[in-house]
Amino acid sequence: MPDIDARLAAYFETRAQQREQDIDDRLAQLTPRERSLIRDAAVMGYVQGRMDERANVGFPKDVPILRGVVFAALRDENFHVLRGATHQYTEPSAPAAQE
Repeated sequence: MPDIDARLAAYFETRAQQREQDIDDRLAQLTPRERSLIRDAAVMGYVQGRMDERANVGFPKDVPILRGVVFAALRDENFHVLRGATHQYTEPSAPAAQE
C-alpha cells in the first residue's frame, strides 16, 4: 500500500501545481484593472458569505449577491478599485494608483 499512497500523494501535488499554474495563466491574461476588480469582488464576496454563514442566512440569488457586494465595497475604504477611488489595486504598503 505505501506505493499507492506515494503515487496518490504525487498525483495530488501535481494537480495542485497545475491548478496554481492555470490560475496564474488566466490572471496574466487580464488587465491590472480587471485583476483588481476580481480581487475586490472575491474578497468582499467571501466576507459577505462568511457573515451570512454566521447569521445562518440562506444563500441568495446572483443579483442580490452582486448588489450586496457592490454596496458593501462602496462603504468600505479597503476596496479602492470597486469604489472607483483608484484605477488598480496596490499593496497597502505602496502608494495607491490614482486614475
